[in-house]
Amino acid sequence: MAEPTEDDVYAQAESLYFEYRETTNEVLSIVDDGPWRVDTYGMTPSGAGCGDGWKFDLARSTSIDPTAIADTRAAVAEHLIGAGFDVEGMDLESDAASSGDVIVREQGVYSLLTVTFVDNGNVVVTATTPCHAGDRFALSDRLFGEDALPGQGYLPAEESPSAPLFFGITPGEPKFAPAG
Repeated sequence: MAEPTEDDVYAQAESLYFEYRETTNEVLSIVDDGPWRVDTYGMTPSGAGCGDGWKFDLARSTSIDPTAIADTRAAVAEHLIGAGFDVEGMDLESDAASSGDVIVREQGVYSLLTVTFVDNGNVVVTATTPCHAGDRFALSDRLFGEDALPGQGYLPAEESPSAPLFFGITPGEPKFAPAG
């Protein structure tokens, strides 16, 4: 099988990025309309577990009223089921803390989606796309330029689910600067 061209990889990445971000932002907006803290932006191609390929990883965190956790967790699960996903759940508990997860595994735009509700009101959402063939370094260069690294103020430190999505940046002309 022929290796995809850089143009093919870029087009596939752009399509996947918007689809997984839109789907994930719907989940985020059910929990809290933001802003959410950006732990991993979600646009930087990762090769972890992908061999010579790439994937996208996203992580967001926020806090909600602890008394709203059960209803919010149920709303997230109902939304995902309504969107055609099979959903799993997992509960963890110790003497000090408890948490509950809503999980989607290997379906659609997700290799894994986990929404974790901690009993103190903290919520963490992580989303990972499936692996795709192509050079992740060339894709990153095309997205950010050869000298511009995403951790150097080019991507937002906070973001609301309703914030406009964009794909890639013009090196030296960041779309956003870190909050604070």
